[in-house]
Amino acid sequence: MTQSEMGKPWFREYREFGIPESLRPYPETPVHEIVEAAATDYPDAGVVQRGRTVPYPELHDHVERLATALRERGVEKGTRVATVLPTSVQFIVTEHAITRAGGVHIPNDFLDAESDLKYRLERGDPQVLVGNAEHSELLYDLYDELDIEHLLLTEIDDYSADPPAHDEAPNAEWLVDVIEDTPPNPPDVEFDVESDVHTILFTGGTTGRPKGCLLSHRNVLANAKQGVASMSQLATMLRGSESALLALPIYHAYGYSVAHSLLDLPVTVLLAPDPRDTKAMVDLIDEREPVLLFGVPTQFMDIVDEELDTSVVGISGSAPLASETKESFERSSTGVSQGYGLSEMSPVTHFDIRGVYEMMLGGDPDDAGGLDRPTIGVPVPDTEVKLVDIDSGEEIPMERAIEDGLEGEMYLNGPQRMLGYLDAETSPFDDDGFVSTGDVVKVDEQGRFYVVDRVKDMINVSGLKVYSEEVDEILFGHEGVRRPATVGVPDPDRPGSELVKVYVEPDPAYDGDLTADDIREFLADEIPRHARPESVEFVEEIPLTAIGKTDKKRLRERHGDEAAAE
Repeated sequence: MTQSEMGKPWFREYREFGIPESLRPYPETPVHEIVEAAATDYPDAGVVQRGRTVPYPELHDHVERLATALRERGVEKGTRVATVLPTSVQFIVTEHAITRAGGVHIPNDFLDAESDLKYRLERGDPQVLVGNAEHSELLYDLYDELDIEHLLLTEIDDYSADPPAHDEAPNAEWLVDVIEDTPPNPPDVEFDVESDVHTILFTGGTTGRPKGCLLSHRNVLANAKQGVASMSQLATMLRGSESALLALPIYHAYGYSVAHSLLDLPVTVLLAPDPRDTKAMVDLIDEREPVLLFGVPTQFMDIVDEELDTSVVGISGSAPLASETKESFERSSTGVSQGYGLSEMSPVTHFDIRGVYEMMLGGDPDDAGGLDRPTIGVPVPDTEVKLVDIDSGEEIPMERAIEDGLEGEMYLNGPQRMLGYLDAETSPFDDDGFVSTGDVVKVDEQGRFYVVDRVKDMINVSGLKVYSEEVDEILFGHEGVRRPATVGVPDPDRPGSELVKVYVEPDPAYDGDLTADDIREFLADEIPRHARPESVEFVEEIPLTAIGKTDKKRLRERHGDEAAAE
């Protein structure tokens, strides 16, 4: 073993699969130039949505036109523009047009609670809002209450084989009309790619409140290129000639990064605007025969139920991939591998390239050894990793963690690490510039990582995180609740996913009948749909630790005992 491999054993995996140890120096170019490069180098490839193919030259032209229009509407360097859009051509065009005009993109999830969206946009302070007209009532509320200057609307079928006609929208403009009516003449903008913010990507923090991750052009573009490099020679095989299905929510960190990597390759990108429409995804796979399918574990489970019979390779992320899901998908396709990341890292940090190659060649990646759970793979190039003992806070040498089978919380650094949090008063990084992941991991002899637990009590619902403390904080506002405790419990129908369960200790002074429906109704407008409790249980007392904290571990054990007794 070389000296470098002692601290970074994954370098052996790099050599075996032709992955460079470093990609430095990274290009001194802004992110939106990947669209221009795709249009120039691979004009026959493009993006596919609902029966319509938008070749990269046309996509680039629409970016240039919309960037011009945004500048005419006051978007200059540093101006913030928010989107409330699903996975779509519109999202891709708008994102790159925003930064082409010099602006900063704030992507948002249309499934978020309105109060959460308002909080994000109040913090982000956008001048322009672009959204899906299907949610026009929500968009107009945001436009009016937050004093946003310009509202642009679109329908997903605007980029389809049969685009609709539009009536005039009061106090708003139709995105496709703006693009069509504006000649392409975008401004020349100079960027400092290391310090100029490209995206404010909101995520939940340890307190449960969303935090805005400030991602620079360097962060985003570096991560796109890290993603491509981690595919090794597979990237060369795919470039310009193959297609990949993006079934992820593009407004979330994982989908956002994958979209950039697919454009940077590039390949023809098949878009699934509704990640819950499994039949449409299967039909698209049957029709277009993509080589890769990017999704979350729940989607792979649902696709198996549709009796998929194809050679597509699945790439999973956003949530741990359960062994049962992996094995089921492998029975109806080439198989599924996974990666890992977090918003603060733009987000991709790990990828299991061995798993992909072994599946494509008909081998078994488990034959290479490893632990008894699916691996998240090895770090992508230039990603720095250290393990920290949860109890002592001391760093665990990598070689010792491997030899002794030690677990530790994973800390990360690299060119994809965010600049910081929006409006943060203190640094989110340790003294060495690393960011805490909150995940406990193990590492095998090949340098492959395995997530074994969460440090905090986050709940993972089909790939979407639920911050239990946020739900608790809201419930403390109910006059009938003395003490709440929100936990994640296993979803019996979706291995690797969880359900939200709320335990409630009623306030004895409350003059009324407190029911489970009361709790659900109280939460309904305050939290996202996926965070709403599947079950509510009333208890005489919420258990506490010796120092007075809610003992959620005991509550999860209680649920397990009750489930086993049924």
